Amino acid sequence: MDCCLPQIQSDSPRSYAEVTGPSEPSDRLSLDCRGRGCASRPVARETVLLMLKPEHLDRAVAEKYRFCADPECRVVYFPEGEGATFTTDDLQARVGLKEKQDPIPLCYCFGFNEADAREEIAHTGQTSIPQRIVAYIKQGMCACRERNPSGACCLGEVNKAIKRLLA
Repeated sequence: MDCCLPQIQSDSPRSYAEVTGPSEPSDRLSLDCRGRGCASRPVARETVLLMLKPEHLDRAVAEKYRFCADPECRVVYFPEGEGATFTTDDLQARVGLKEKQDPIPLCYCFGFNEADAREEIAHTGQTSIPQRIVAYIKQGMCACRERNPSGACCLGEVNKAIKRLLA
């Protein structure tokens, strides 16, 4: 449950950029997504099974899957070998980086979305969402592997979205 804790180990105040690190996941992205050249990364089969709508579970027979990180591609999961590919329509949750209309999820563990960030930025000129996420993570409350369709910590994607919204 402490998927994000290696990034946040001390109680010392640090900037958001220091805590979140690079916006890409630590494991290298590779290109594939069935010949389209989309950026992808490994994702646990357990995450795929937790995200799929029940009617698609019997198609999830591959041992290893990848998460397609291309915002323009509707594919979410594809097998490293033979097997079924799953799109945004096959999932129970919306995939924030592939969505264009609200609500666009930012953080799956704590329920923040882009509309929350936009509203706070409109009223105050900034947002406390990243710091609130970090505080929850320090309390050991994240469950990204189970709740985030990418199976990874959301801080990198939150960081990118906040920078875009502030620009």
